Amino acid sequence: MSTDQSSSLYGQRRQKAQSNETTSSNLAFASQLSSLISQDSNSTSTRGRQRPSKNPKSDIFSKHNKGSLKRAAADLADDNRALKQVHRSSKDLGDVDSATLGRSRRRMDEKARIYDDMKKGLYLAGDSDDDEQYDPSKPEDYLARLRRKEREGLVDFDRKHAAEEENKQDLSDDDNASIISYEDEFGRTRRGTRAEAAEASRAIDEANGGKVGQERWRPARPENLIYGAAVQAEAFNPDATIASHMSHLAARRDRSATPPEQMHYDADWEVRNRGTGFYAFSTDEKDRAQQMEELSRVREETLNKRRSNKERLERREAKIKWRLEKIRELKNRKMAAQFMTDLEATVVPTDKLEQANKSEQTDHAEQVDKSE
Repeated sequence: MSTDQSSSLYGQRRQKAQSNETTSSNLAFASQLSSLISQDSNSTSTRGRQRPSKNPKSDIFSKHNKGSLKRAAADLADDNRALKQVHRSSKDLGDVDSATLGRSRRRMDEKARIYDDMKKGLYLAGDSDDDEQYDPSKPEDYLARLRRKEREGLVDFDRKHAAEEENKQDLSDDDNASIISYEDEFGRTRRGTRAEAAEASRAIDEANGGKVGQERWRPARPENLIYGAAVQAEAFNPDATIASHMSHLAARRDRSATPPEQMHYDADWEVRNRGTGFYAFSTDEKDRAQQMEELSRVREETLNKRRSNKERLERREAKIKWRLEKIRELKNRKMAAQFMTDLEATVVPTDKLEQANKSEQTDHAEQVDKSE
């Protein structure tokens, strides 16, 4: 074994020994690393975990509003009640203590008294300077509290009522200003609205014989009126009425030739060549008559052919029906014959049955004799 193999284990070469020689770069790296480690140890030793203070300062994010937690719990309870219906009986409702009932009754009485006093207007009396200072313990000072609530309200109903009264007064003043003086058709001086004055002026114009051009829709008075007693001779002349009607009919009479010339449809005026069953007839009377005769003849041939085809189909269907009846009859006969043969094979003849009975009786008698 060679020296190289003995120096190595299982033929593997040894690793080269690292040299312990220090260089300038290694020294610089080691010094820098030691300084960083010393700084980290010093900083960790001096700085510790912060402990919460015993009296923390109030924060807008950490501090809750007054009663917010209670309202949140009530909302959650309402949500659960909405999801699950809770039925209560009279026993559950009757568990309220007397103190709660008395407190509720006092509050309702106070509200009723306040409402009655507000309806009477008692809160409007008194000096407004004294409303800011009142003793809540005294029950007679609640009017000052009502006046303060009325003053702090969003809507000032007193001012609103006063404004409505002012608007009504302004409207009444406008109505009074629109009333003017005018003279009617009888010469009387009257007071009224502008519309009444305009109506009176139109009546005066009509009485004086004037015509109002703006009102053409109004029917005019007849001009040939008869006043007093008068002899109405020939007030109604039937001959004149008949003559007027005849002249009117003669004017409306058709002056064209009688009878009118024969007009036919002209296919050249419209595009109908792609229509189903379209036939462009000729405008000439002779050609048109010939075409109509040809169409009539073709129509008759078509009807005759349809009729013959229908009769042939009916005869064929009748023949098929007759053959089916024959086949059904033969099938029934064959089934009846087969049934009879099967019945004969299964049923035993009567004469054979009698012979068997007689033989059994004789055998029985012989056995009795032998036994004796």
